[in-house]
Amino acid sequence: MTYRSILAVLDGAPGGESLLQAAFALGRRYDSYLEVLHVQPDPSLSLPLVGEGMSGALIDDVSRELEASAKANAERARRFYEEACRAVDLPPTDAGERPRAGGFKPVWRSLVGREDSETAFRGLLADLIAVARPDPGQDGAYAPALESGLFETGRPVLVVPPGLDGFGPRRVAVAWNATREATRAAVAALPLLAQAEEVSVLTVAESGERQPDPARLADYLVLHGIEARAKRIEPQRHAGNELIAQAAELGSDLLVMGAYGHSRLREFVLGGATREVLANAEIPVLLSH
Repeated sequence: MTYRSILAVLDGAPGGESLLQAAFALGRRYDSYLEVLHVQPDPSLSLPLVGEGMSGALIDDVSRELEASAKANAERARRFYEEACRAVDLPPTDAGERPRAGGFKPVWRSLVGREDSETAFRGLLADLIAVARPDPGQDGAYAPALESGLFETGRPVLVVPPGLDGFGPRRVAVAWNATREATRAAVAALPLLAQAEEVSVLTVAESGERQPDPARLADYLVLHGIEARAKRIEPQRHAGNELIAQAAELGSDLLVMGAYGHSRLREFVLGGATREVLANAEIPVLLSH
């Protein structure tokens, strides 16, 4: 297993440079076909619902503001992509040609539509989807690429924080609680775990008779040639923050974990531990639902 196809969803907001650094580093490591996707909102879908009292002039003003913002984001996203290509001495290339196996190939795809639906469609055949971490200051804000990647594609999602300087995980922490989501995340991370210098399996102790045993996952990883140490944690704080603290103590530069929650229409709900990690982790997080 490897990451031959990577989809990086770039919205043009600050933090996009870090996302592309991680995506390009992974693409070069695994000789991947890397599609950098920017979805410019359709103005007709971006206008707020028109209620009583909203004049035609006000609608026009809002429409112009939305269009200007979308154009600025598109230009910034394209600039991020071109700068990332120059950094690795590759020419910026628009998507279109049929992908070929072998060799790192980053391409640019710009569409007009909805970021959630385009991510869901194009992410189905990606081995990995990379997105920028949602702004923790916008608690509960809609994060279309992250939502669609997690809940509609079945593919693992790498969430990249701003300010990241390079990406090549050497110490990886894997959160495991004997659930489907956590197991899928660990399996999705196998290519990264195989090249890491140190892998730690972390299980936060839970109430109940049947306690997850991190040694079970460590034994599974041995079958893939990966030596991992197992650690059961007696929590001193909420589970998500406990995982962050333990990963920091271990010097981890990647956290792997299951994503818990659900998506319904435009409602995006994550479980408490997942939400805490996304809001507070300063390292990339590999998630799977």
